[in-house]
Amino acid sequence: MKKILVFINYHGVLSETFIADELDFLRHNEELDIDVLHFGDDNIEEGIYGLKFPVGIIQRWKKIIRNCDFSIFKYLGYRNGINGVLPFLANFLKGKKYDTIYCHFGTNGKLIAELKKIGVVSLETKLVVRFHGLDMNFTKYSKSYYNVLVDYCDAILFGSSMAKEKLFNYGLKNNLVFLPVGIQNKNISGLIDEISNDVGSCRSFKILSVGRFIELKGHEMSVEIINKLKIENVTLKIIGEGPLFNKISKVIINKNLQGKIKLLGSQPHAFVFSELERIDVYLYSGIYDSEGRCENQATSILEAMAKGKIVLASSLGGIPDYLLENKTGFLCRPGDVMQFVEKLNWIISNFSSTTINRIRTNAINMVKENYCQEQLNVQLLEILKK
Repeated sequence: MKKILVFINYHGVLSETFIADELDFLRHNEELDIDVLHFGDDNIEEGIYGLKFPVGIIQRWKKIIRNCDFSIFKYLGYRNGINGVLPFLANFLKGKKYDTIYCHFGTNGKLIAELKKIGVVSLETKLVVRFHGLDMNFTKYSKSYYNVLVDYCDAILFGSSMAKEKLFNYGLKNNLVFLPVGIQNKNISGLIDEISNDVGSCRSFKILSVGRFIELKGHEMSVEIINKLKIENVTLKIIGEGPLFNKISKVIINKNLQGKIKLLGSQPHAFVFSELERIDVYLYSGIYDSEGRCENQATSILEAMAKGKIVLASSLGGIPDYLLENKTGFLCRPGDVMQFVEKLNWIISNFSSTTINRIRTNAINMVKENYCQEQLNVQLLEILKK
């Protein structure tokens, strides 16, 4: 049986859904003994370990010195050592032996790689690091930031062509494995003839967007698209919360769009899928934010495609990997409101056409053949066990 540590940012309600689902899969595998480490509280009965340390650097070092840990000097060559994170992580790993340490997010992988270089973690321990997107921000993390992974990481997982290009720019060109986030088979619809097609002029045309209210999600642009769309029976629901929620709420009021646009706030994942069943079009008008960041994979788009929904999205990040123009959906230039309006007009006018039905069928097949989570889990299992 392989002893594996999964190192994530947060466990519980703050954890990403796909990470929670993945942990559930790994824990039910009889060949693996799984521990989970996160920045939070312990739950030893469930194998959850919390890495907790004082917020301030001075307070961290006071605690380290009180523990009479004179090995601290070997950490001082690293920024994560100076800020006190490495000593706390090393203290957790003391006396523990893992066959594999699997880190979600490159920043966590860097910590383990530094401990391997120092000698705290055995070189025989396999290190697998999964990058997700925000951990590849050149404004925040310089091109040399992940250099330690070149020699001390055994497998680097990425989910899009954009991510691969960024990893190359970080100097990470070896041991790369394409492994995107997928959709569970139970959430992938059957053939198109199982999907209701009774939309048109007789009732409201329903559009949905899902995502945090942050700049790169482009929700303010979605509001402007609906404002410019001169069709009465169109409604947009947006699921999510975040720092821009109140600002966008005011924009909706100022444009007198309360009857067309509803903000639903944060909702459980099951609620999102129930809304997907009711809509006609999924809209993603994401943009590059002020730091140059954009969506890496946009799993919510895959969820909509899995339900056979027409997707209209910005052509950025990893989205064009699977959303192919006029084949599995429709793409627009990021920030081009009028192109979104023109394509949305066409979709509404032609929604009962064979072209739309073909695209919906293709979307389901794209997810089923390339992004089925159960198939991707098998690949992950082989990587962790090898």
